[in-house]
Amino acid sequence: MKSKIISSVRQKGSGHEFQKKTNKKVMSKTNFITIIAAFAIFSSSNAQVLGNSSYEKSGNANYGNGTHQVNRVNTIQTTSSSQDEMVLVIKGIYNERATSQIATFSILQLGKTAEEATSLMDERIENVIKELTAFNKEIEVATDMISFVPTYDYAVEKKIFNPKTYNEKPSGFELKKNIIIKFRVNNDFDKIVSVCGKNEIYDLAKVDYVTTNFDMVRFQMQKKALEQFKDMMNNYSLIMNTDLNKKEKILQEGFNVTYPMESYRSYQAYSQANANFDPKSEVNTIKKNTTEYYNAALVKDHNFIFNADITEPTIQAFYEITIRIKLKEDQLPKNTIIRNNRYYIITATGDVKPLVL
Repeated sequence: MKSKIISSVRQKGSGHEFQKKTNKKVMSKTNFITIIAAFAIFSSSNAQVLGNSSYEKSGNANYGNGTHQVNRVNTIQTTSSSQDEMVLVIKGIYNERATSQIATFSILQLGKTAEEATSLMDERIENVIKELTAFNKEIEVATDMISFVPTYDYAVEKKIFNPKTYNEKPSGFELKKNIIIKFRVNNDFDKIVSVCGKNEIYDLAKVDYVTTNFDMVRFQMQKKALEQFKDMMNNYSLIMNTDLNKKEKILQEGFNVTYPMESYRSYQAYSQANANFDPKSEVNTIKKNTTEYYNAALVKDHNFIFNADITEPTIQAFYEITIRIKLKEDQLPKNTIIRNNRYYIITATGDVKPLVL
């Protein structure tokens, strides 16, 4: 009995040990699956937006060729040196919001008489001024006279036994003016366009961006360039094991401005259908939409930029300073006067000989 009990206990023990081993295998598999799931979640949470460039040709649109290439970018050289001199170039951009904008609309008015043309024109302009003043008193409206000329038509003169004769005669008058609207808030332009359109003024000639802060902009850019120059001088002095601040320098400075109207680029929406048509069928393509977009200068080849996060079109000021540092010093001290005097002696026989001193 004792032996049987012992053996049965051993059998139970062995089964318990087997169960432990089995549980360990299950737990190890569970842990492995959990790790894979966690890695997948982590990978998906850190994924980036790739865009349409990775799409292969499929369906009705062709967005890309489905290939990926490594983008190798070459650096832009801003500093160069030789045995004789070092050249430092510091560039900057300042994105300046316009303190005011000036929109110019062209108006054309026709009338049978001069009085009718001027009366209709004045009525349209007065309505615009009245509505915009009620909307925002800071909006300023002015007019600019362009032309006021008569229009002509042809009258047929019939004669017996002769061909018809066509003679010009005045048929009315044509009046052209520009209405100039100055505003400060960028979002007010939508209201201005709406009011002008209500009065049949549709021809927007141009929009000028104006700022009164150019002195401040230039001062800020010069100050920033000087800070960068000091940092560069300290770093390069450490690298070259010499004090570049004591070297002779020559500098050249430049400043320029671009306005939004100069930075717009044309763009055509394009998507080519990828389909096999019946050779006998007729295919008609529609005209693709052409528009424009604001293309600001990028900071990629500049050392610094002010107001980089402005979303609206801005006046862009550009500043550049070039410093040439003379590395090779002259053999003689600075401000040394070199004299090349030569002395001669005239002998009794009249000969001229150099005198060695």
